[in-house]
Amino acid sequence: MEVDRKFLEKAISKAIESSEKGLFPAGALVVKNNKIISLSVSATYPDYKHSESKAVDKAFDKLGESLRGCTLYCSLEPCLMCVTRAYWAGIRRIVFACRRNVVSQLYFEGINFTYNIIQSFNERLEIICLKELETDSLCVVRNWEKERIYHLKP
Repeated sequence: MEVDRKFLEKAISKAIESSEKGLFPAGALVVKNNKIISLSVSATYPDYKHSESKAVDKAFDKLGESLRGCTLYCSLEPCLMCVTRAYWAGIRRIVFACRRNVVSQLYFEGINFTYNIIQSFNERLEIICLKELETDSLCVVRNWEKERIYHLKP
């Protein structure tokens, strides 16, 4: 779990970078054999890809093959779209810091929790929350929210 913590802290640092760029405060990376394959922040229009999907796409492009044996690390619990993208790329392990039920539900597509849907996948997908880093990740989100509210005032 110490290795998971190290990589998840890196995902949170990417969330900070994303927020500093004015983007949604999420960061992600794909790791294989304890080596970072890709890092990502959120995207802007017209792309709008989530950091998790961007990290998966970058890793797939870099390796040129299935991402079996890789782990996706995310500062926030990934949405269903990102989980599905990771799954179809071959990833069977996802580690995240901040649960979706502690942030605004507007940050997620749909009302269904991913856990309910992945039960129907053909292969098991391991999703792990390292709650000891949730406060760190949540702090990035809250700071981004404060900044956005500040800028929206006349």
